[in-house]
Amino acid sequence: MLVGCRRVNHNRMTRNNMDAVESRSLTKGTRVCWQGNAADSGTVTGTTWDAVTIAWDNGQVATVHHGDMREIRRTSAKPKAV
Repeated sequence: MLVGCRRVNHNRMTRNNMDAVESRSLTKGTRVCWQGNAADSGTVTGTTWDAVTIAWDNGQVATVHHGDMREIRRTSAKPKAV
């Protein structure tokens, strides 16, 4: 189960790095965050065989290769209204 940007594992809060296998399972619309910080969140806008495109809430867009997703985690956090 996911809470914020942390994975709950057997009722204990742990931080897990995303590996390439988990990265490949991301789908368009999935919410993610950078380094476990829900304030640095974004939405997956596309995936290819080798990378994921993320539209960050700060307006930046990044394409990240599956093997470079160590600092990115899934999140349930919704975008903040400005």
